[in-house]
Amino acid sequence: MLTSFFSVSKPINFAIIVIAVILYFSSFYALSDFNELTAYSILNQFFILLVYLFSLGVLNFVVKRNTLTRRNTYIVYLFVCFSFAVPATFFNTDIILSGVFVLLALRRIISLKSSNDFNKKIFDAAFWITIASLFFFWSFLFLIVLYFAILFYGRLDYRNWLIPFTGIFAVLIIAITYSLYSDGALAFALNYVQLPTLDFTAYSSIKLLLPASFLLALYLWCGIYYVSQISDAPQKLKASYFLILISSGIALIIILFLAPLRDGSELYFIFGPLAIISATYIENHKSFWFKEMLLWLALLIPIFLLFWHS
Repeated sequence: MLTSFFSVSKPINFAIIVIAVILYFSSFYALSDFNELTAYSILNQFFILLVYLFSLGVLNFVVKRNTLTRRNTYIVYLFVCFSFAVPATFFNTDIILSGVFVLLALRRIISLKSSNDFNKKIFDAAFWITIASLFFFWSFLFLIVLYFAILFYGRLDYRNWLIPFTGIFAVLIIAITYSLYSDGALAFALNYVQLPTLDFTAYSSIKLLLPASFLLALYLWCGIYYVSQISDAPQKLKASYFLILISSGIALIIILFLAPLRDGSELYFIFGPLAIISATYIENHKSFWFKEMLLWLALLIPIFLLFWHS
């Protein structure tokens, strides 16, 4: 049973997940018409695969280090299933790169509950988020999560509110300096800012409508439970729960209103927070069979879509 197998955190669990990712990614890429099979495209996709696997490691580290859930592999399993359900994410290099930098920032943000290197953590988080925005402009909204963390952990020191600007300026100065020697500052500005589109035509396809509907239903169902759990969480973890919830809200705003391209890859930003929220629900829900159904549903949807032809 999936519930029992992924309820523990063992090397075999991660090994199976990594092997599944490699097999799915390789097979889907070889059989898809997203790109031609050239040496450059294969090398590029291999790099993206490594970045994606690294992001799994970062997500798992964030969760375990900050005790956001118990020691299990539900989160990694769900994150991978969500990705399989929307394979367009694997072919959007900018989204994958932006996503991993947002996770690195989230790692520093949640660790602010410890006063060690507090200022450095704020700088690092702003630094990583700004780098993420170079690949996907609207990811800079995750700075809101950082400022909520400052509100929770360090609002009394006014300098904490100013430190993020140093991280932002550090990245932008380097980026603009580089652009002056390449395409020019104007070209950088035009490429940096990505205007949103409200064209949801792609979601008329069952291959995108089905996983998007499942993710939304799961977010609403588990999110309500997650909110109710915040009041029962240990005092030192309440802020962390709020930060995950805020992160999911930022991701939802990007998906609904701000994404410049709507091919499903924009859903990638909700995968991490939703996996944490869903894993919390699965851990605490009493009905074994309902939890089992959720885990199987997360797995069967991408398998169904893999063989769906319309």
